[in-house]
Parts: sequence; structure tokens; C-alpha cells
Amino acid sequence: MSTQTTGAENIRWDLHELFSGLDDPKISVVLDEGRAKAQRFVEQFKGKLGDLTPAGLAGAYAELESISSPLYRLGQYINLLYAVDTADDKIKALLAKIEESSSITSNLLVFFSLELGQLSVEQFAKFEAAPELSDFAYKIAKLRKNARYNLSEKEEQIINLKDLNGSSAHQKLYNELVASFSFDFEVGGKTQTLNGDQLRALRQHPDADVRQRAMQMFFARYEDNALVINHLYNALVKDYGIEINLRGFEKPISSMNTHNDLSDAAIQALNDVTTESYTLVNRYYKLKAKMLGMETMTLADIYAPLPDASKFYPFEDAKKLVLDGFQSFDEDFYQMAKSMFDENRIDAPVEPQKRGGAFCSSSTPNLKPYVLLNYTGKVRDVSTMAHEIGHAIHAMLSSNQKLMNYHSILPLAETASIFSEMVLTDSLLKKETDVEVKKSMLTGKLEDIFASSHRQNMFSSFEVASHAAINEQLQSPQELSELYTTELKKMFGDSVEFTPEYAWEWSSIPHIFNVPFYVYAYNFGNLLVLALYQQYLDEGDSFKPKYKEFLSMGSSASPADITGIVGADINHPDFWRKSLKYIESLIDQLEDLVD
Repeated sequence: MSTQTTGAENIRWDLHELFSGLDDPKISVVLDEGRAKAQRFVEQFKGKLGDLTPAGLAGAYAELESISSPLYRLGQYINLLYAVDTADDKIKALLAKIEESSSITSNLLVFFSLELGQLSVEQFAKFEAAPELSDFAYKIAKLRKNARYNLSEKEEQIINLKDLNGSSAHQKLYNELVASFSFDFEVGGKTQTLNGDQLRALRQHPDADVRQRAMQMFFARYEDNALVINHLYNALVKDYGIEINLRGFEKPISSMNTHNDLSDAAIQALNDVTTESYTLVNRYYKLKAKMLGMETMTLADIYAPLPDASKFYPFEDAKKLVLDGFQSFDEDFYQMAKSMFDENRIDAPVEPQKRGGAFCSSSTPNLKPYVLLNYTGKVRDVSTMAHEIGHAIHAMLSSNQKLMNYHSILPLAETASIFSEMVLTDSLLKKETDVEVKKSMLTGKLEDIFASSHRQNMFSSFEVASHAAINEQLQSPQELSELYTTELKKMFGDSVEFTPEYAWEWSSIPHIFNVPFYVYAYNFGNLLVLALYQQYLDEGDSFKPKYKEFLSMGSSASPADITGIVGADINHPDFWRKSLKYIESLIDQLEDLVD
């Protein structure tokens, strides 16, 4: 593996806007004041919501925001510290303290949504369509609609407390375990110690032997820890299943669908249409095998670089490409993206104890987001940079919302990020004159789409199958691996060879451990954006105001209403099928270049 520096080594975020350090006295003040204000809130409002006027209820929401906002910022701060050093005992100790204290404070406030949801029709009527509550109208209506899934206040409090040493502890153990994995890997006669992200990055190595050995070593570590990982997954799924049964959801995925205000039928249609289009995946990888001159591709080869098309992108070059891409689309987007670099809100280097992957963290509307990267200089890292800064732009555009409406629901949360990737790709393709590099860009874009859409759909299908199986009886690692292999074969068909180690890939997917059924949001967002981007190409500048309005909505309206701003009908299967045409057009372009 190359030791070439990227220029990202000193790109570190500055968190002093949040707190000055682990020993900042304001941390204890936030925790103590949050608890005290929550206790006063209970005394002021518990058992009295039905007697409030609309203005009084609006005041209660404002008080909730004043309690929650400092805790959100504190939670963000400690989790950002933990993300860059998952092994620091002082950080972990403070994280545990903050989580425990925040859980106690949250428990004091549990009554609010429960009591509001249980008001009589007569009591609730005065709040409906009241102008004083316009900022909270959607949330109130949704809360009322979903009140049937609530448990009693005491039961909700017990769940919050038991999760600290139950599901939350299991998730933390999984994340710390996999973050601790290091790999001594030999390339070109030299052995280096790599973390998981660095090892997985070797899937893009030009040597097939390196790719295959890297993935064999990566998944072997998960197989070696199968006893622990399998126990954690079974426990998390079983715990989740028990809770959704107690709440009365029809099936495990229904809880996430309800949270996202999406019908089971709509998400099933998304899954079905995406599964139908696995033929595009099959078609693409047969074409890629031809481009690579390989008779047989394995799963370790799906991200292999094309000959003579690999490029290394120093961090500053990537930054310029990303900012130029945003500027080619919209000046406001450019200025918001630029501020992320100018204000040191990005943490970019790869480090042994740093959390893998990338994310954008936002907490409150009056605070700009932060972005974590693990930048290695690959073209996909450039796309990841655009993706995460797209999230940041989304957050900045929705900063006009109240805290309650600030964070977008999961399926719409990926809209700006994926759109930003497409803007970058379009900008790069227009500038590039080298046919081989164009081929590389198209393959990269298609592989990103398949990773964000079809692959996430496969993960979601595995989740549905594994939750059903575990809720029937606990599953062995081998049984879960067989379920996963079935989904792999559905997606890739006969376009690749399935080597045994990939049966363990399920155990390396953090989202299925940390947030069950999160992953379909990527597919939803990806296919939604394909349609929106085509609409932008068709409409030009007239599309931009609608798009900005869409992004500024946060979660202040239903997904159907928000997407309706740009003319999308998310409930109709034909909408999703139309989105897939863009993918086919990219494959057509690539085939023209190959032929």
C-alpha cells in the first residue's frame, strides 16, 4: 500500500465553539441545569396539557427546546471526540456519564408526548390548526396519529434506562470491537499495519491478488469474532423485536416506516422495484469484467480500478474540485461548502483509533455542522467529501426551522448529499477529455449508485429476513451467513463469483447493528435524487428555488408533502421505475465508450 501523503493529515476540526475540552466546567453545568429545568418542566406541565391554550402549548414546546438544545450540543461534542479516538478511556468515561445523565433527564420528559397523544378528542381539538402552533402542526398531527404505539410512561422510562446496559451497551461493544481491529498486511514485500477502512480500500488496488487477500483477511477477522458478533446481533434483533411487539407494530420494519412517516406499502414498492432492477447490476459487472479483461470476477473485484485510469487526488485538489462543482451549480451552495473548510469543521486524516467511514454531524439550528472523513486520496474519497458537505448544506438550509423540525427524516436526509455527488460527477465529466478517465468516472458513479441503492436494498432485504428468523429462534453465525449469501446472489446473479469469505459481510455492516432498517433510507434517497437530478437537467435554473425550499423544510412536513414541492410522487411504483432510467443511461454511455 502506498505511503503517499494526502495533505489531509493536519485537517482537523476545531470544536471549541462547543466546549473547551473534557474538563470544561460548562459540561457539568449543562447536565445539572438540564436536569433541574426538566424537573421544573414536569412540575409546570405534567397532568395539565389538556388545560393549556394553544399559546400555552407553544410555550411548552419552546421550554422543551431550551432544555434539549444544550444537551444536543453536549452530546454532539462528546460523540465527535469519541469518533476521532474510540480508545481514549477519559472520553469513554465522559461519554458514559453524559449518556446516563441525559437518559435520566429524557425520562423526566417522557410524559409530554405520551400525555399529548392521549388527550381526548375534545381536549385536542383546540390545538388543531391553531396559528400559535403552526411551527409544530405536523409534529403534533404525527404524534397524535402514532400515539397507539406508545407504552405507559413508566414502561417508556424503563426502556430508556434498560437500554443503557442493554441495546446501547451492545451497540457500543460492537463498535469498539470492530474499531479495535488492526491488520498486518503485506503488499510488494512490505508489511504494514492497517485499520479496517485502509484494508477495505485495497479493493481498489490494481492487483487482483492484493484485493482478494485483503478481503479474505478483513472478513476472517469478523469470522474469528463470530461468537461475540453473532451474540450481539441476535441480542439486538431480539430486543428490537420484543419492543416492536409490545408497541403493536405489524412487523419489525414498520417501526422505522412509522418513524419516517412512510407506509409499509411504499417501502415494499421501493424494495420490489429495486430488486427487479438487479438486472442492471448484472449487466454492468459483466461489462466491467470485459473492461478489466477478466474471465471471472469475484466480489473482491467489484471496485477494481480500470487500467491506466487511476488517479491520486491530494486533499487540496479534492477540495478545489468539490468547491468548483458546487459553484457550477449554485453560488449559495458554494459559499456554504466553502465555510466548512474555512471554519475548520472537517476532520480528514486516517488514524488507527479513529472511527471508520464518514459522516456529517449536526445538532442545533444555530450551530453549523461538522464533517468526519477518512481521506486516502481515491476518487471515491472526493465523492465522499462532496456527499458529506452536501449533508452540511442541507443542515444549513434547514437552520430556519425550530429544533424539533431541524433534522430531516432519514429517507430525505440523503437527498442533498447524493445530489451533491451527482453535481460533482457532472462537473468532472465536462472537464475531462481523457476517454480512459471518463470510463473510470462513469464506473465510479455507477458503483456509487449501486452501493447507495441496490446494495442498501440488499442489506435491507437481509435485515427483513434475519429479523424474521431471529424472532422465530436465535440464529447461528452460519445460518445468518447463508441468509446473507442468498441476498448477495439475488443482487449479482451470474456476473461475479461468490467466494466463501463474503458470507461474513453481514457482520461488518454497522448500520444493521446500530439503527435497524436505517439502510433503506439510502436507497430511497438515491433513487429520489436520480429523478430530481434529471429534473434539474431538464428545467435548469428554475429548478433551484424549488430544490432549496425542499431542503429548507427539515422535518416540518410529511415526506409526501416535502417531495411534492419538486413534483415527486413517492407513493407510486412508476416513480421509482422512472428513476432507474438514469442508471441505464449511464450504462449506455459507458458501453458506447467501451465499444
